[in-house]
Amino acid sequence: MRRTIGFLTTVLFCLFVYQPCSSVKFSKEHHEDDLQADFHGVYPHDTKSAEVLGEKHSQGSPWKADEKMVAYLQRQKRKSIDKILPKLTCDVCYLLVKVIRELAKSGKAKKVVIDAATDICIFFKIQDKRVCKMITHEYEDEIFYLAHYLSLEPWQACGIILGVPCDGHYYPGENWTVSFPHTPKPQPRPPIPPKPSSPKLRVLHLTDIHLDFQYTEGAKVDCGEPLCCRDTQFAPALVEPQTDDEQTAGKYGHYGNCDIPSETVLSLFKHLRDNEEKFDYALFTGDIPAHDVWNQSQADQLRHLNVLDRMFQTYLPGVPVYWAVGNHEATPCNSFVIPGLPGRNMSWLYDRLADVWGRWLPPKALHTVRSCAGYSVSPYKGFRIISLNNNYCNKDNYWILLNTTDPCGTLQWLISELQHAEDSNEKVHLLMHIPPGEGACLRVWSHNFYDIINRYENTVVNQFYGHNHRDWFEMFYDTSDFQRPLNFGFVTPALTSYDETNPVYRIYTVDGNYEGSSWAVLDYTNYILNLTEANLQEKATWTYGYNPKVDLNMTSLYAADWEDLIQRMELDDDLFRKFYFYYYNLHIAEDNQCDDKCKADVICSLKEGRSYDPDLCTRHGSAVNKRLKSA
Repeated sequence: MRRTIGFLTTVLFCLFVYQPCSSVKFSKEHHEDDLQADFHGVYPHDTKSAEVLGEKHSQGSPWKADEKMVAYLQRQKRKSIDKILPKLTCDVCYLLVKVIRELAKSGKAKKVVIDAATDICIFFKIQDKRVCKMITHEYEDEIFYLAHYLSLEPWQACGIILGVPCDGHYYPGENWTVSFPHTPKPQPRPPIPPKPSSPKLRVLHLTDIHLDFQYTEGAKVDCGEPLCCRDTQFAPALVEPQTDDEQTAGKYGHYGNCDIPSETVLSLFKHLRDNEEKFDYALFTGDIPAHDVWNQSQADQLRHLNVLDRMFQTYLPGVPVYWAVGNHEATPCNSFVIPGLPGRNMSWLYDRLADVWGRWLPPKALHTVRSCAGYSVSPYKGFRIISLNNNYCNKDNYWILLNTTDPCGTLQWLISELQHAEDSNEKVHLLMHIPPGEGACLRVWSHNFYDIINRYENTVVNQFYGHNHRDWFEMFYDTSDFQRPLNFGFVTPALTSYDETNPVYRIYTVDGNYEGSSWAVLDYTNYILNLTEANLQEKATWTYGYNPKVDLNMTSLYAADWEDLIQRMELDDDLFRKFYFYYYNLHIAEDNQCDDKCKADVICSLKEGRSYDPDLCTRHGSAVNKRLKSA
């Protein structure tokens, strides 16, 4: 779904922002059913849908193009979204710009562009009519604001959004670098395992809950929309006999395009309380709302935040919770306004984050929460947690096109905090939502972040991400030769069952509070809810998932140990299959089976701690890895 919505919003961006430009006209017969009556029958609780769909689409949309465009669209119409997505390159981005260059000449340009974007969405069958109509309205205000202020040429913006150089090179604004203090980098210090008797901390990590208040047991699991299992999508089985192949939503969730109900989240927190789990603190690395990104409001997002906050307070009272903000906390999704824009800010969200997060933060930390949704806090002497809002590296956050140079100043602020920690002999854990090596992260931001980790390798002992929903890690290597592993980040699996996985939570064992502590993660265990069993038994039972030392034969969890695991998996298919089983949270759907090419891709993703640098896979790799890469 992230790929589908990402494709759609990129189309909308191209259409909305680059209105004014040469002369091409496009004609397409446009006839739609009036959805008003259907809406009241099928979506009775969806008031926002009613408001949007109630504005009936005009007959005969006025977007036109030449025969080349018609032929292109006809070819693409017959392809699945998975085959359309790879074609969304610079040329296609330009082609979309060409279609709408005449639109600005109309006195009704805004409505024309909205209708054109909706028509393309429907014509490509990217989503159904309801979603296509609603998502254009969801993003129209943001995109037209950008159209007014954006100074980039189409090739420049397309290169940033698509993550590839357009017109043969990257936009010059992508070449910025952060500034480091003149303090020399200390000599790298290899980690030293603590004594077995040393104090330990127990830390809970939750991420990517994607709580769906409209989840309904018995609803359709294959509804034709990006998010199913909802009270707007009733299955035939509720009103007529169920066919053998008809699947409906279970009580606790369903694999696929379904988020999880309140019942499942409550079962987790009750389980943690009833088992008398003792935690020194908890981490939450973002994404609370469901995936209905075409139909969300600020009030919806704040409601999700408030509900999760109450769950922590009610079931884990007194446990400090350290948060990072996810891309789904914003509305529209991914839309984090950069500071200083006339008439635009993030105070509706950041002020409430300051209220919730501030229970465990000093007052001075709330300034950076309210400005950029990040903070730095020292829970124990010699130990610091830094939460970084790296939604400002997210290329689907189109606000960064107005300033791609360290948006919100997050990286420069991070350097100042890490230098302070180094000077104070503190160890640091970093919290972020998006893994910086993912393609979602802006290339130049990711490469600068990689350099920061290299400079402060003695200070940053662990990194914690979410976003991906699956269970893996990202490696960081010494940039002098890319041979020595010096850091890594945990990509922690999600609580949502979206993307065909079981819900998961994790408990870390951390080197504890004593003089000379390394504060490093020493071990962890994942616990899962097997949705198949839970729905059959109508009882949520959270059970052991795996432990890397026990199940992957790891002796420690330092960067060198994760590098060793990669090398062992390259040579041992059985070990890789075990890792891959855990990667999908102990549930591998039929569509997620892994061949040699898949194995190569997974192993490469583990090595690529910075985005758009595929050479990381082979720059320090073995002949086996190179063979896999080309498989």
